[in-house]
Amino acid sequence: MIARHPSRPDADARTGAAAVETALVLPLFFLIVFGVIEFGRAFMVAQLLTNAAREGARAAIMAGSTNAAVTDKVKTLVNDYVGVAKTKVNVTLSVNGSTSGQFATAERRDMCEVEISLPIGDVTFIPVKFLTGINLKGQAAMRHE
Repeated sequence: MIARHPSRPDADARTGAAAVETALVLPLFFLIVFGVIEFGRAFMVAQLLTNAAREGARAAIMAGSTNAAVTDKVKTLVNDYVGVAKTKVNVTLSVNGSTSGQFATAERRDMCEVEISLPIGDVTFIPVKFLTGINLKGQAAMRHE
């Protein structure tokens, strides 16, 4: 007869332990992984908005540029970069801090600014309630030539 050690648990006593541990840890693991993916995408889209704003500012400082042409260029770039419909992209243009300023009448050394805003819900893979109302922004400013 083989003597059993009292300090060693019986193998049958732990049959469901792995399943319970997996059930507790797996949802947390997926939450962290998907959170990293979502916030990574948000930072990527914010950088793409900044790039589109920079391209819009470059177009704005050229002689003969118009607000409508710059707005259309920026919305097209955001559509191409991010895949968001042009109607969901908010573009704010200003000359020397005035949103009523026109690029066509801007003088040399006037500050031309382009700001892009996009709701984060339009770019996330997983819709989440706690990010509602947050906008991703990109902006650039250059002096008119």
